[in-house]
Amino acid sequence: MASSFTYTTLKAALVSFTEDAGTEFASAVDTIIPLGEDQVLRDLDLELFDVTATTAFSAATATLTKPTGFLALRTLHYTDANSQEQLLLPKSWEFVKDYWPTSSTTTASPKYFADYSDTAWYIAGTPSGTNVVTVRYIKRPTGLSATTATTWLGTNVGDLLFYACLSVSEQYLKADGRVALWRQEYTDRLTGARRELKLEKRMDYMPMTAIPQKERN
Repeated sequence: MASSFTYTTLKAALVSFTEDAGTEFASAVDTIIPLGEDQVLRDLDLELFDVTATTAFSAATATLTKPTGFLALRTLHYTDANSQEQLLLPKSWEFVKDYWPTSSTTTASPKYFADYSDTAWYIAGTPSGTNVVTVRYIKRPTGLSATTATTWLGTNVGDLLFYACLSVSEQYLKADGRVALWRQEYTDRLTGARRELKLEKRMDYMPMTAIPQKERN
C-alpha cells in the first residue's frame, strides 16, 4: 500500500477496496473523504493545524459562535474590564446549566463554557459586554477534492487517511462486517503515526516554576 495519496488515487483505492464501482458510491466519496480527514486531524492532535482567532461576546447573550473551519478547541480566553486575560473553563452541558440557569435574565463575569451546537458554545455566566475573545483551535485545512489534488494529510499520512476513509465507506455501504477490520487497521497505523510525528504533537501546558537554589554554608 502506498503511503501517500492524491485525490485521484485515494478515490480509486476506495472504489477498489470496497468493490463498488457504482456512480452512487463515487458521488458519495466527496463526502466520505472530509469525514475521514476530520477523524485523522482529531486523532493526531497536531499543533501544525492550530490557529488563533479573535471574536467577541454579544452583550446579554449566553452563546458564542465558533470560528469558520472550527474542528476542535484548544482554549478560550476573554479580556475583562481590567484588560486582563481570563481563561474560560470547559464543563459539561449539565454542569453549566446547573451553574447558570438564568442566562436570559442575569449577567455576570463569564467563567465556564460548554458545547451548545455544531456552531456555538454556551457561556456561563452571561457576559454583560462585548469583550474580546481569543480562540485557539484546530482549524480544518483545505481537504482533498477535485480541485485540490494534494494535501499535507494525503502526502504525509496517506495510509492513515485511507483507512479512516475506508471505515466511513463501509459504514456508508452498510458493510458492517468489514467496518471493524478497517477500524483496527486504522488504529494500528495511528499508533505508528503518532510516534513518528511526536515532535509535532500538541504539548500540554506546564507552568514555569522557579528551581530551588541550594543553600550555601
